[in-house]
Amino acid sequence: MPYVMVPVPEEHVEEVMQFILRARASASIQPWDRESIFTLFDDVDEPSRSLLAFVARASVDGGELVDAEAARKIQLTVREILAIRSELNRLAKEVSRPPLITLRSITEQLPNGRLTDKRVLQMAPEVADFVREAEQAELLDAAPPLGRANE
Repeated sequence: MPYVMVPVPEEHVEEVMQFILRARASASIQPWDRESIFTLFDDVDEPSRSLLAFVARASVDGGELVDAEAARKIQLTVREILAIRSELNRLAKEVSRPPLITLRSITEQLPNGRLTDKRVLQMAPEVADFVREAEQAELLDAAPPLGRANE
């Protein structure tokens, strides 16, 4: 590939280099596919699977999952939930995939008129569908064959 020289003012060289590095990094990211989600779902621990499953359900249903609600459902602290989210996203970055679970902050008005911030966990709809399939496959693999439940 031929090189192109572009004049950049000296005070902007560092910014331009950072932009180029970010652009190259984002160009190498591959979208999640069914196989990669199944592999990841099998490789992570149970709390991570639970968080993936709860966020996927909320995303498929079109609702929101507040971090405190996720912590209550999984019986962990909010700090542990956020650490799991960070670990999952780090694993995604290692395999050149986009983040699995994003965190967005929304402002909500309380009945008394005060404003409060809520952190909402989200997942891309197509990734949520793959996670739901992986969860169903795991549940089917763990279930005893029909007619053998009492043996």
